[in-house]
Amino acid sequence: MSSLLSTLLAIFTAVFAAVAVGLLTLLVMRSFTGGANRAIIAAMPRYTARDYQGYAAATKEGQAAESPSPFLRLANLLTTAKYRGWMQDKLAEIGLRGPIAMRAQLIKKVTYAVVGAIVGLLLATRVAEFWLLLVSGLTIAGFFTPDLVLVSEGQKRADLLERGLPDAIDLLNLCVESGLSFENGIARVSLSLDGPVAEEFGGLIADIQLGKSRSEALSQLAERTKSKGMKRFLSAILQVDRLGVPISGVLAEQASEMRAVRKDRAREQGQKVTVKILMPLMFCFLPAMFLIVLGPAVVQLVKTMSLL
Repeated sequence: MSSLLSTLLAIFTAVFAAVAVGLLTLLVMRSFTGGANRAIIAAMPRYTARDYQGYAAATKEGQAAESPSPFLRLANLLTTAKYRGWMQDKLAEIGLRGPIAMRAQLIKKVTYAVVGAIVGLLLATRVAEFWLLLVSGLTIAGFFTPDLVLVSEGQKRADLLERGLPDAIDLLNLCVESGLSFENGIARVSLSLDGPVAEEFGGLIADIQLGKSRSEALSQLAERTKSKGMKRFLSAILQVDRLGVPISGVLAEQASEMRAVRKDRAREQGQKVTVKILMPLMFCFLPAMFLIVLGPAVVQLVKTMSLL
C-alpha cells in the first residue's frame, strides 16, 4: 500500500510539474511577443480628480483590451476586493502605483504558490504519510510570501524616507528662498536627489501637473506614505497652503525639527545597543572566557583530587 501511494504521488508530481512548467513557458513566450507592452498601454487609466476606488475600477479598461493571464484569473478568484485594496496600499508605500504593479503582485503570489506546491509534492514522495499537510502548507506559505516581502520593503522605504527628508527639505528651502515657487522647488529636489524622497516628490509633481490641486496631491501623498516625518512635513505644508503663511520660514523650521528627530533617533538606537548585545555576550563570549579562566584551575583541581 505504501509503495502504491508513493508511485501515485510520483506520477501526480510529474504531471503537476509538467503543467506548471508549461504555464510558465507560455507566460514567458507571451511577454516576448509583446503582450507586456500591450498590457501596459491598455492599463494606462484616464486621469481623474477622483480618489482611487479599488482595483477593479482601475484595471477595467486594461482588462477590456486584453484578457488576463491564467495566473491573474486564478489570483482574482483567490483574493477579495478588500485584500486587493490592502495590497494596493502596501504597493503605494514602496512607490509602486497603478494596475500594472497590482497585476504583477498577483501573478507573483500565484507563481510562488505553484512553486511551493511543486516543492511540497517533491518532498511528499519521501514523507507519504503527511503529503497533504506538506503540500497545502508550502502552497499557502508561497502564496503569502510576497506579502511579507512587501511589508518588509515598506518598512525599509519608510526608514530611508526618514533619513533623506531633512536634506531634501533643506534643498527645497534653498530653492524657495532663491525665488522658485513651491512646485518648481519640489521638481528641482526630485531631479537633484536620489532615493525614496526624490521619487515621492516626483510623484507629487506629476499629480499636480496632471491637474490635481496642490492640497489634494499633498493629502494623497500623506495617506499613502508610512513615514511619520513625511506626514508631519506634509501636514505643515497643508496648513501653510490654507493659512497663507510664508513657506520659507516653515521649511526652515521643518528641516531643523527633522534633524533634531534624526539625532534623537540615532541616540535612541545607540542606547539600545547595550541591551541587544547582552544575549550574544552571555552565550558566546562569557562561556569562552570562563573556559579560559577557570579551565586550568578545574584541571588542576581534578589532578589534585585524583592524587588523594
